[in-house]
Amino acid sequence: MTESINFKDLFVELGLDPMTKGGNHICPLCGKTAFTPYSDNGVARCHACGWAGNAINLYAKIKDVDTQEAFAELLKLYGQDRIRLKAKTRSEAISKLAGDLEFLAWVRAYFAFYKSERMGAAHYQRKSGYSRSHFTKVLNGQPDKVSRKAWNEIVLLLRQSINLGQLKNDMGMGDKYWKDRIKGDDQLKECVARYQ
Repeated sequence: MTESINFKDLFVELGLDPMTKGGNHICPLCGKTAFTPYSDNGVARCHACGWAGNAINLYAKIKDVDTQEAFAELLKLYGQDRIRLKAKTRSEAISKLAGDLEFLAWVRAYFAFYKSERMGAAHYQRKSGYSRSHFTKVLNGQPDKVSRKAWNEIVLLLRQSINLGQLKNDMGMGDKYWKDRIKGDDQLKECVARYQ
């Protein structure tokens, strides 16, 4: 379901600057003028920090509450006539799921490419608050094995946290990326001795 809260109204309600420059708001999360609401699908994205979601997600993030509590508060605030929920059509649901599955394939590539303990799958699993089993099922693209709530929350966390643009850039560099990385990483420098 998709709500139809106007982001400009929500910014006013949250005490944020509702003015736009070139169609973009100042992002309440990173402070850059890169927050773009898309009226056709009710979502917004900050092109600087990568946050993406609908008005309920933004309210939940700003107020530090879960999405159910955010929805309840917005319902009280706006009333049922201003916060309309519409069911997704089958083709919209298929498109969303297909987009999620493609994104998760890139996330798996991200974890495999960077192999970082600090930013690996275990780090994001702990951050999500879900069990390793739930997180792994979502990461492996198994929407039939978890609740819709778990799926949506884990995918949203990953969308907000992982920069796929940087991954695609780094992958495009080929071995130059790794040569530069080896020069600056003590652990990788030690590994070079094994290959001499």
